[in-house]
Amino acid sequence: MEPGAVVKRGDVLALAEADYKFGAGGLTLLVDDVMHVQRLPDGLWVFVRGVRLDDVGNPRDPRQVLVRMAAIPAAVRHPSGCP
Repeated sequence: MEPGAVVKRGDVLALAEADYKFGAGGLTLLVDDVMHVQRLPDGLWVFVRGVRLDDVGNPRDPRQVLVRMAAIPAAVRHPSGCP
């Protein structure tokens, strides 16, 4: 499966701590780039670059994370103002 078929630039991901590596707590990420899929012992993960958003949606710091592919459909949020 192509990673771009699951998540794309401009998507906002609201991730639980268990659904991304390596960090602590939940993460809201505005996706800038979708890199590649990696198979780990616990399943398929996609390498994503983006910008962490704070609780009110303001951009904070750049992040590079592995995101559990199975979690992505439920994690995608529409950017503010989009249906």
